[in-house]
Amino acid sequence: MKLLRELAAEGRTLRHPEAKFAGAFMALAVIGFIAMWSASSGYGVKMERGASYFAIRQAIFFLPAVFIFIAASVIPLDKFRNLAGLFAMASLVSLVLPFLPGIGVEINGGRRWINLIVTNFQPSELWKPISIFYAAHILDKKNQTIRNTAGEAIFPFLVIVLGCVIVFLQDDFSTSMLALAAALSVFWFASTPMRFFLGTLVLAIPAVFLMITSSEYRLTRVLGFIIPDYDPHGMNYQVQNSIRAIMSGGLWGKGLGLGTRKLTSIPEIQSDFVFAAFAEEMGLLGVAAVFACWIFLVVAVIRAARNMEGFRYLLAMGMLCLLSMQFLINLGVVSGFLPATGIALPFFSAGGSSLFSTALAGGLILNALKDTGFSAVSPSGSAQNSGGNGNG
Repeated sequence: MKLLRELAAEGRTLRHPEAKFAGAFMALAVIGFIAMWSASSGYGVKMERGASYFAIRQAIFFLPAVFIFIAASVIPLDKFRNLAGLFAMASLVSLVLPFLPGIGVEINGGRRWINLIVTNFQPSELWKPISIFYAAHILDKKNQTIRNTAGEAIFPFLVIVLGCVIVFLQDDFSTSMLALAAALSVFWFASTPMRFFLGTLVLAIPAVFLMITSSEYRLTRVLGFIIPDYDPHGMNYQVQNSIRAIMSGGLWGKGLGLGTRKLTSIPEIQSDFVFAAFAEEMGLLGVAAVFACWIFLVVAVIRAARNMEGFRYLLAMGMLCLLSMQFLINLGVVSGFLPATGIALPFFSAGGSSLFSTALAGGLILNALKDTGFSAVSPSGSAQNSGGNGNG
């Protein structure tokens, strides 16, 4: 009887996890689009482009994003894996393109974009999910040896570090660190020995310190976080007004489209600070609804991943970490809990590059969740599969 109860519980856990994930994913996409539309209306009018300018652009980007999501979710993962090295190489090459005259585009001192004639594209957004896919592929191939020797993890780690260094040279410190941290999560889920992470930490601390202190711009951001009154009319201006907007929303909010601080207080609010406008208009209840959707999405993936192993497990958990890190970092910035960064909020922030990256990551998660199979719970639990993190 005990075994039957365990089988029944396991069956309920495995029942259509991909449908739960897809439902939460689409709900967040719809909420995010509406929030961005409302938040950007005032800025669009100020630019004399119309209240729906950014919404129309985002709707146009949604068409290829939907195609990317569907393709990533239905094409067999084995076919993707056969091209994993090629994808990684192509993505690395694309990171160099912003430095080439005539191809790269410099905006606000950073060379992060390439000119596609109809729009600009940020290749570092593509690098984030591609690096995770590559790491999951290589670490799964080395599954038998990676747990015993940290040396097997060095080559894929160096490839990822190379990409992150190029992103940093584009003057995009925050994206480079996010990509590195998200990729390292795959090494953790692959049970890479702890000495690998200790060595990485020893090297990373002085490197990050030098990266921050070598730039007056980044140093000012950190000082503005430590000392809130530092540079109140500069980089801290957006953060302080973002906090005021969130607090002014109260419990119920001012109503969709009725926010006022998005009009003048927060420059380019449609990008990294869009959630501040959403909190002002929808209040604490709206914020709670978004968190509920996100938690539902995360739980759906984690529950399904407990019964997965190998590449599918590493891929699903790595992509989930990437999206979750972006989500938490952005909300930490707009609420004043983290220093200001340029990390976009998945689903909410305007821009095609971020939308395509989110669609690719989401499609690959959905692909990994499909056909996870069924296995009875062993008396000792499910720790025997490769879903463990035995890097102790």
